[in-house]
Amino acid sequence: MIELIHYLWRKIMNTHKKVLETALLAGQIMTESNAESYRVEDTMNRILSTSKAAYAVAVSFSTSLYAVLDDPSFEQGGFTGIKRISVRSNNMNKIAAVNSVSRRFTNNQISLSQAYEELLVIQQTKSPYSERLQDLAIIGLAMSFSILFGGGWWDLVASTINGIVLMFMYKAVSKFYINSGLSNVIQSLVVTIAAYLMQAYLLPSINTNIVIVSTLMPMVPGTAITNSLRDIFRQDYIAGGARAMEAFLDALMIALGAAVGLIILRGVLF
Repeated sequence: MIELIHYLWRKIMNTHKKVLETALLAGQIMTESNAESYRVEDTMNRILSTSKAAYAVAVSFSTSLYAVLDDPSFEQGGFTGIKRISVRSNNMNKIAAVNSVSRRFTNNQISLSQAYEELLVIQQTKSPYSERLQDLAIIGLAMSFSILFGGGWWDLVASTINGIVLMFMYKAVSKFYINSGLSNVIQSLVVTIAAYLMQAYLLPSINTNIVIVSTLMPMVPGTAITNSLRDIFRQDYIAGGARAMEAFLDALMIALGAAVGLIILRGVLF
């Protein structure tokens, strides 16, 4: 009888640990996909609440996740989990998929093991958009902003060429695993120089300001800025402030790269 009680107790503890791991995995996928901190915490807390523990709390930051499960009945102590987030990219499909799994799990439509397995599949799923389509999107954004900023036909042509240059720069920094700050500097520097070189040797009538700004727009951290404001408006000041600082630094690196490019050109072309 005692052995049976011990077995059941170990099984319950293992279930609580699995709940914590599932919540952390869900939060990791969402944070790496650039979800808002309040959304990440809501999803993690929904999963943790299924444990029926007296104390079930999740905290999300842009670079780390924390989750705690504790209860007076836990004689061996509570469970605590931490995840470090080092990679982030925009992927709304994964955010929606994780939300779907968490809702189905909390509504008892799938088991804990099934939820964990589905989350592992989501984590390993690649982007539904092919690399070629992403390349075309970068070029298309540069062209679209050129039109939006009032550029002429030659400005559109120059922005298209500069968009192709930016696309290849994205590939280069990804291949050599350059960190985001330095990659922003390099990319903005190259497209700035490319715009002025086109004006000097190929398309003298273009407006370099429109061409450069149009090409830099795909690099602007718009999602990070939006998410930081949404977190701040929900009174999550630490997470929102961290995202805002990250977005500010990205924008600063883009501006720095363009400034360095202008300094180099001043000594060469002017």
